Amino acid sequence: MEQNVNDFTAGKIKLIYEFNNGSPLFARVASILIEEGNIPEAVSILGKGISNYPDYPAAYFVYALAEAYSGNEKSAKDFVKKGAALINSTESEEFYFKKINSIISERNSLNNAKRPSFIETKEEKPGTQNDFELHLESLAETLSNAKINYNPVENQPVPEKFEEFKGEKIASETLANIYISQSKYVEAISVYKELVKKNPDRADQYAAKVAELQNIIDEESGIQLF
Repeated sequence: MEQNVNDFTAGKIKLIYEFNNGSPLFARVASILIEEGNIPEAVSILGKGISNYPDYPAAYFVYALAEAYSGNEKSAKDFVKKGAALINSTESEEFYFKKINSIISERNSLNNAKRPSFIETKEEKPGTQNDFELHLESLAETLSNAKINYNPVENQPVPEKFEEFKGEKIASETLANIYISQSKYVEAISVYKELVKKNPDRADQYAAKVAELQNIIDEESGIQLF
């Protein structure tokens, strides 16, 4: 059941990103691609995404993992340093250095492997993958929740805040500003997502608003990893 939920969530995130590939959701999409073994595409998405959002710490940590799985240890650690510097966290740096060392060690220990080492590790050592998931989710949780309208409990109604755009409630910049004034940044992000659908010619403007709000969320949360 949990695997089905995870697959559904990953699918939703990727569909949203395909609709607007300028979204700050790129880091979450890249982490999904890493889990699926599509490292080249993950690296490509991360490179483009970071050029648009250079101050997004979670993206650098995901990029570091992608580089580690590719065997680029130095590059991976450089990205860790950049991400950790943005949030001034030596604990984050130490955690991801250990993760990178583990990935490189496992990768080098495999001889004549037909598949990348991270796929073998995912199947044989689920605990290690779960450990990675817990820490990565702590970085992407607020962003994912802002993008996904999903209710994992069977037969339970979706919370009201995810139904802002049904009935007479219409997505508008005024509604987004109201949410912002109330510090309801997640709801404001959802409004801007609807506005992109209504006004695709203003997608860049709304994407910038989403990035600005996400930075506020990240700063308030402190990007806590532990």
